[in-house]
Amino acid sequence: MSPENEKKVVIGKSPALPNPYSKDFDRAEDSISNTLLDYQSAEHHRVRFGRLARNSWILLTRKTVGLLMAMTALAGVIAPDHPLTRPTLMIILWIPMLVISIAPSFIAGERGMTSLILRSSLWKQEAIVKGSKRDMMAEPGMDRIKAGLNDIRLHNATASALAGVSVFLLILAAGLNPSGLAYNLVLLITLASSLALSFHAIFTSDDIRKLGDELPYLVMHSPTHHPMKLDTILGDLVYAHLDPDHSQLWSIWESKLADALLPGVDKLQARERLLYLLHLNSRGDLDSEQTMYELKEFIKPMEIQKLLLEPDEQFNWTKLQRLIAHARAWQVEVFDLLDRLQNDLLAGSSTITGRDWRMDIALASQCSNHTGHLFIALNNQTEIDRHLRVEVVVPGGMPENQVHRFELPACLGPEGPVKITDPLVEDALDWMPRYLEKGIILWIGVAWAESVYGRRNVHIILRDDDNSVLDSRIIETEVLAGESAISRRRLKRMLDARLIGDKPVPTIGNSS
Repeated sequence: MSPENEKKVVIGKSPALPNPYSKDFDRAEDSISNTLLDYQSAEHHRVRFGRLARNSWILLTRKTVGLLMAMTALAGVIAPDHPLTRPTLMIILWIPMLVISIAPSFIAGERGMTSLILRSSLWKQEAIVKGSKRDMMAEPGMDRIKAGLNDIRLHNATASALAGVSVFLLILAAGLNPSGLAYNLVLLITLASSLALSFHAIFTSDDIRKLGDELPYLVMHSPTHHPMKLDTILGDLVYAHLDPDHSQLWSIWESKLADALLPGVDKLQARERLLYLLHLNSRGDLDSEQTMYELKEFIKPMEIQKLLLEPDEQFNWTKLQRLIAHARAWQVEVFDLLDRLQNDLLAGSSTITGRDWRMDIALASQCSNHTGHLFIALNNQTEIDRHLRVEVVVPGGMPENQVHRFELPACLGPEGPVKITDPLVEDALDWMPRYLEKGIILWIGVAWAESVYGRRNVHIILRDDDNSVLDSRIIETEVLAGESAISRRRLKRMLDARLIGDKPVPTIGNSS
């Protein structure tokens, strides 16, 4: 071959290789897709095994299996020669019971932490909401949620260790001489570890009940930040009790609601009216058909299906009812204020028809840890906007005196009693949102010195710009040094609220 015909070889350059990927291939998108799949798998396992772990029979087994093992060990010490007291006969029963009672919560706890980490990563990659990038783990409250998940994992690890030690000692005792000292010593240690397992299960059962929630961080979230003035009572109250993960999603839902409203409808009054209608429906005061009829008065009929009746919607009919009930679990007193306002409207009370100002107050009958939440509902029933001052006097408090000044818009009330629903004239479902949107509720924290406890009074004074006293009230509460049973009752209310969210979305004819 002549040199002219020889193929030239370029040193240092490799021949071009075919591209194994398509032109649309994006490694970043592929990474997000894998993370999303892992997150969905973790969520599925978290909910599935969490619901199994919180099953009442599984919880009962978790509490009693340690006690039954302790009784077996004690029987082996008292009657070692009896054939039914041999530990080996009972091991085949204890091991399945331990696996059934501990394994679901163990898996749910581990997958819950995995889900939290993956969801935080998806938020950072803008995969949850397009164009919204946030560090979920850095937001207030997430540290306590993560600590709560770690507590559950620690409880599971402790239960697993105690169960493993007890079973191992029972197996070890089976190979020892029943008349020997070692046999009795091993069974006595088994007795102690089994009782510890049972007591541990009893004291940690409340944490296990939090598992398997569709909204995983809501029950574990402890709201520490809230506005002092609730401009729109129900909406602001629900938002104040949302966990950090859902607070961003709530803002997106509000924008969807604003787009779904009929022309000329105020979006704040619409939100209050929607939440109030769902609250009444959840309580049984309105059936689903009546609620749907009222919703069509201010929401486009074609939008109701997408906004409230889709099972996969983040804040659908039942999820919103669950959020309202969850807020009520924390602040029962606010809903007492709402009930009294509704009753006054229905009865045509003098507080509505005969006064320029309406002031209602609420404070829990017991305030734990020397602190409490005082709620003051105010409405200006005159024809002009007015500036007001509220003075709160707390004898022995920290501080003892607080003064808050604000402007309250006018909100003329009805001239007489109204009906709960009336197709011809304005009814309570029209007046309540108006009062909720134009009135305010002051959410004031009160605290007492460490040395103060027992029955205490709180004095509330309403004044105008001229320092004239418009109203004055005194409310009594009991100041407690610790949590007492308050936190347990609150958790029960939160778990009851979860049952509302687990209900299927109602199917109400044709929403259009």
